[in-house]
Amino acid sequence: MPAQSNPLREALELKRFVTAAGVYDALGARLAEVNGLQAVYMSGLSVTASLIARPDLELLGMAEMVHQAALITSAVSIPVIADADTGYGGLSNIERTVQSYRQAGVAAIHLEDQATPKRCGHLGGVRLIPEREMRARYECAVESNNGSSMLIIGRTDAFKAQEHGGLDEAVRRAKIIAQTGVDVIFVDGLTEKEHFRRVRDEVEGYLLASIVEIDKPASVNVSDLEEMGYSIAAFPLSAILAATKAIESIMKRIARDGDTGGEFDTMTTYSELNSRLGIEKYHQLWNRYDISKEEKAP
Repeated sequence: MPAQSNPLREALELKRFVTAAGVYDALGARLAEVNGLQAVYMSGLSVTASLIARPDLELLGMAEMVHQAALITSAVSIPVIADADTGYGGLSNIERTVQSYRQAGVAAIHLEDQATPKRCGHLGGVRLIPEREMRARYECAVESNNGSSMLIIGRTDAFKAQEHGGLDEAVRRAKIIAQTGVDVIFVDGLTEKEHFRRVRDEVEGYLLASIVEIDKPASVNVSDLEEMGYSIAAFPLSAILAATKAIESIMKRIARDGDTGGEFDTMTTYSELNSRLGIEKYHQLWNRYDISKEEKAP
């Protein structure tokens, strides 16, 4: 995606609702794109689970997350929204984080107001940084972005904070974050329709909502959020939850029966996989530059 162009920013300005599928690698992003999704969302929990099989407890650093984001952006032409956790340190780290993600070609990043070490917002027991530090974190991120087309999303995890948490505090912090110049506001941890609606009613600006399946089907959908006036809906965990179940099912089958026959109908075929990976492009390339044939003598 050219540095001067950001379809995600353009969609917001034109009031076009954006649905972003949660992904953790380039293959997931490619599958989202070929199936018509408008954007993808690189989830920190999903990347952590897929790379090191650990919970979302800020165990990956900035370099690992940016590297994964760069691999994802290289595979698709649709916008990539990336989780940037807490910025991975102090204000100087936030500056480097913003610049590094921008160089990786992402369309947007979100930074949260959790204290380090952070944890997944849905785990509960979240610790927040003080309000003054929170303001500085987002103002620094906006300044470090240096007017580029990449979006800065300000996220508050106050809803499930260990102390002084709840919806009132989440709304209060979201309003403060909106004053720092960020492009989009994200209140994490919400699952109920009435909570999403209150945030929309009380917080001005573009809003991102996270649709999650926390041990049960999500209680809101894209239509609900678009009707409320949200701008972006992300499904951060759907792909990793689906993939985990599918992979575990095939592993159990191999361990138990020594074959995959009973699972074959649930699997992508070899030919379908290569098709999704764009093999035809490389067939055409090989045909154009076939140097394996011996040159004929004059």
